[in-house]
Amino acid sequence: QVFDTMRSRRSNLKNEEETVEMEPIMISESEDEMEIDASDLELNRISEKYRKRVERRSKVVRVLTAAATFIILLSLFSLTYNYFPDRAKDGNTFIPSVPSHPAFGITRSKYLSTYNATMYVFKHQKTQAEFMAFVPADEKQDKVFGISFRTKPTSNTGVAHILEHSVLAGSKKYPAKDPFVILLKGSLHTFLNAMTYNDRTVYPVASRNKKDFFNLMSVYLDAVFAPRCITQEGEWILRQEGWRYDVNDDNNLEIKGVVYSEMKGVFSNPISLISRNVDKFLFPDNTYYFDSGGEPDAIPNLTQAEFVDFYKRHYHPTNSQSFVSGTVEDVIEAMELLDEYMKEYEYSPELKENSEIRFQKKKYAHHLYQSLPYAVQKLDESQGQHMLTITWLLNDSHLHQMQMLAWYALDYLLVGTSSSPLMKRLFESGLGSSVIGNGLNAGLMQNTFAIGMKGILASNITQVEDLILQILRDIERDGFSDDEITAAINSLEFQLREVQSGSNPAGIDIFLSTLTTWNYDRLPEEAIVFDESLASLQSIVGKQGSNFFTRMIKTYLLNNNHRVHMELHPSETLAAEMIEKETNKVKMFQNSLKQDELKKIKDTAQELKDIQNKDDPIEVIESIPSLALTDIDRLIVEYDTNVIENAYGTSTILTKNIVSGSSGIVYLDVGIDISSLGFNNVEVLPFLVAMMTENDTAKRTRKEINNFIGINTGGIGIELKLIALQDPNQVDHIATANKNLRTLLFFRGKCTAQNVGKTLELIKDMAQKSLPVTQEKAIQILEAQIASFESRITSNGHSFSVMRMHARYNAMSFIDEKLRGISQLQALKKMLARAQNSWETFETRIKTVIESFSHMASAETIINLTGDFDTLESIENNIQTFIVSLDLGSNRPPLPDFSKSDHPWIVKAGQNMAKYSPVQNEGIPVSSRVSYIGKGGRIFDEGEKISGGSCVPLQFLRKGYLWDTVRAKNGAYGVMSSLDSTDGFLYMVSYRDPQLIKTVAAYEAAAQYLQSQIQLKALTKNAIKLSIIGCIADLDGSTLPPREVGWLAFLRYMSGSSKLRRQRWRDDILAADESNFEIFAKQLNKWNSNSTLAVIAPMASIEEAPYGQNGLPFNIIQL
Repeated sequence: QVFDTMRSRRSNLKNEEETVEMEPIMISESEDEMEIDASDLELNRISEKYRKRVERRSKVVRVLTAAATFIILLSLFSLTYNYFPDRAKDGNTFIPSVPSHPAFGITRSKYLSTYNATMYVFKHQKTQAEFMAFVPADEKQDKVFGISFRTKPTSNTGVAHILEHSVLAGSKKYPAKDPFVILLKGSLHTFLNAMTYNDRTVYPVASRNKKDFFNLMSVYLDAVFAPRCITQEGEWILRQEGWRYDVNDDNNLEIKGVVYSEMKGVFSNPISLISRNVDKFLFPDNTYYFDSGGEPDAIPNLTQAEFVDFYKRHYHPTNSQSFVSGTVEDVIEAMELLDEYMKEYEYSPELKENSEIRFQKKKYAHHLYQSLPYAVQKLDESQGQHMLTITWLLNDSHLHQMQMLAWYALDYLLVGTSSSPLMKRLFESGLGSSVIGNGLNAGLMQNTFAIGMKGILASNITQVEDLILQILRDIERDGFSDDEITAAINSLEFQLREVQSGSNPAGIDIFLSTLTTWNYDRLPEEAIVFDESLASLQSIVGKQGSNFFTRMIKTYLLNNNHRVHMELHPSETLAAEMIEKETNKVKMFQNSLKQDELKKIKDTAQELKDIQNKDDPIEVIESIPSLALTDIDRLIVEYDTNVIENAYGTSTILTKNIVSGSSGIVYLDVGIDISSLGFNNVEVLPFLVAMMTENDTAKRTRKEINNFIGINTGGIGIELKLIALQDPNQVDHIATANKNLRTLLFFRGKCTAQNVGKTLELIKDMAQKSLPVTQEKAIQILEAQIASFESRITSNGHSFSVMRMHARYNAMSFIDEKLRGISQLQALKKMLARAQNSWETFETRIKTVIESFSHMASAETIINLTGDFDTLESIENNIQTFIVSLDLGSNRPPLPDFSKSDHPWIVKAGQNMAKYSPVQNEGIPVSSRVSYIGKGGRIFDEGEKISGGSCVPLQFLRKGYLWDTVRAKNGAYGVMSSLDSTDGFLYMVSYRDPQLIKTVAAYEAAAQYLQSQIQLKALTKNAIKLSIIGCIADLDGSTLPPREVGWLAFLRYMSGSSKLRRQRWRDDILAADESNFEIFAKQLNKWNSNSTLAVIAPMASIEEAPYGQNGLPFNIIQL
């Protein structure tokens, strides 16, 4: 969402894991969300430009069309809201024709200058369904379709969430078991998912290929309007996706289900536990009281009748909002397709009225205090294991747009940076390990503000409560400085005007943003058109200054008793108690059954297994529309970068990337080589990066730095990068040991052209003049990092499992895990002890790390620029001044050519691998009700060629066999698999998985399954084609935002990856056939014997896995 996205762009102090706010529940965790090694530039890279060109009209036709359109518009529409200013397109005036369809009536339209696009809003005549068309001038943008239904839960059974999964499991026109997976497997989608929010369910898709786009739209429309799950024939779908009784190996009943497993994982995360329980007390009278995702204890109460009834009351055109982004022709075709489904319905005003979300009135005379237990591995009160948040309900009527912008500005002022007073004083109080809650939560009809701490001693809970309120009283009394306010407003404006900065297609973000108002019967454009409201806010703040914001604090926070103080207290027995409770509940139910009742349940369970094990008929699979290989561009997407070595007569390398759509913003990446840092201090780098968002420099205090950033830039981030170097003359992918690499510390900023000089000057100050923090501050940073790691391991264990496995086989991956994985958590704990007990020694280490880059020598610095041509031309003098000011480094040894010699860290890493990352199975116990189960190892040995064709059988497995077995049958929320094309490492990993041994067995049986498909001649040409298309989709991805275009081009240059090499990979994929499957099956057999496990799971699950069975002699790694 536009405004929620702003939260994610703040300093890395605001970790997603520590934020109590609304997050949609998605049908499938994106594999892109797993952090991937920077060296993997082929398999996991999103690209920008799909090369298919749309033929342009002649100038005469354009002029005539524009004139005719203008006359029609003047005659039909006199609404003052409608206007169409001219726009420049390829140097010519361009006004789009108005999309029209007899089944839809237009209500309004508007040109949106921020997006260089025109918005049209329609109503379906028969059903009054609302439809928004978004037509950007840039016709190369991803085509986007989305449909949303207002879904109003009245229980905690998770019916809205389970429906989100279930409608995509087959429909009237496409009766396959899982069309969603077939689309995942074999389309060029750039976005394909479904999300359940607290009060709406959303189905968005995107593609840059027109044929593929309408294929996706057709399947999704049939899914939501004619799903099989609400029919008698499709009753099995609720049992698979929601919950069911299954029979385990001991012939006893157990509860399974994809959503059931997913929500057990969600409720294992203490931050989620706080958020979901706060809502119960904050919203006692409206639908937000209920958990739309479902509570694990309540999900098994959902019946098929209730499931069907909820569908019928919510999935209706009158209760929907639809969206398309594309050309005018795309919009017209989409209208036709929408009408095919909607014309079968009648207008139902009572249905929409019944789904209306009512406001929760602020009614508490006194705040509420609640305390709940959460699971920990071991009680240790000396460390502080309690958590507390205070959450306010901000509004019980609609806030208009200017009020919302004011809240975003106030949120920045209170908690947006490390020097924001509420954030700073809590963090520095020493009463907890880190700040949680992190402020404003918007996106629903009613907004909240949450703040608190974790890692609190039991004796300090009351002090934290009192401190939060006292800080707010102090801020209300003292106010904010002019610089702080200017930084907040400027940051807000910068982020609003940077149209696309995330990884989603632009149209997806726009659609999701509109729903933050549209879902509540307000205008969708209120969420994306902000110019007038921003001007009003700037005017009011200019007149009233700090008083404007201090009155907000007094009104919405200090004088607002409708708030919940939520404490979580630790329990080392809770996890076992929850497992025992579930086991006993099922056992009691089983014992209460008569023999015939038990048999019926077992028969039903077997019936589902039979359905899952039975392949869809070929004609059913082939009924799902797909592309032909001829529809795919055979050329790889490329980006040009201009490389200037010895820029301006210095030793600095300068790269420039010219992009369109950057809105006059310059993206600056300043990298400094840090290879001179001794390997024993490498583990300190993550702490240093965090420290540099908190520390002073010799010239500026941290408050001055943060105000400078807010006033002059769109943000400055610090990032450590390991870049594997490839042989630019090698066109084949050859498995290597990745011993050649560059290690750089990047300062990544963004600003307008007039502020480039100031931004570079600040980057130089931060790099050259950084000061170590105090002992107290260092301890606080380390405690916060430890708390963040522990939270992420519980909620995203799959990524830690993969890093742990990869580190056993590759020195570069060993270093990566040392910096980002479980080894880093262990190092942070040791550093904390040193900071507490031997500060002088630890401070010396900090200074040593700073010295590794503070020289900022010209020969060891590289600068990457991204922006449009005119903007980059206008900053030439600023760049030259900066580069020539860098230290020539005459007293430093020349930097080695790391493409021809081993990096010094690699040598040390190789010596440490056997001791710290031995090739063995590992079990990492965590306090969770679900597991993350990984198996990984080299599938290609060093020196072997890795063909792009290997992607195709892997795609076939991960979106077929693995999905069906690990997810559908065994009940895991997700399963992923990927191949690293640089070193030949392959992994399989599950996500929120209840079945440890069965999942490992499924991994080990993958080779046999693949061989059986070949031997039984079950490997059809269509299956191979779909897998090829899926691999190409992974390569091409969505249109990248300008910053990422420049960053990708830069990384390709730095790594030595050649165009010929990338094209060879694509050619191998497109040429794949059955022989690639045969070769891969043999390689998988070898992988089975060479690979090892990394299992992040409850200790009980690890201990239940018999030693020696399924290759599970675990080495226990305690966190």
